[in-house]
Amino acid sequence: MLGFGGHFLTKARRYSVTFGLLRDTRATYRRTEDDDPADTVTVGTLTYIGAGWLTDGDALLANTAARQRRASRRIGREELAHKAWLTGPPHEP
Repeated sequence: MLGFGGHFLTKARRYSVTFGLLRDTRATYRRTEDDDPADTVTVGTLTYIGAGWLTDGDALLANTAARQRRASRRIGREELAHKAWLTGPPHEP
């Protein structure tokens, strides 16, 4: 990108904070952090309540959108095939 290799975010030498400094700071913090279970507060629990749509209306909307998407893709494929049929095979000079 923009004429140099690598990801543009890794080119942070001109900025005040580099990714290496952030990584080192994070690693140091994790090594020195106190893991006291008494400080841990449980806010809630996750419970599986089911799968699927909540109402029949939700299911109808989802199924309608899926049907429209399938029809749109089918029509697109048909249009491309028709265009290819009209232009014919490529001619060699």
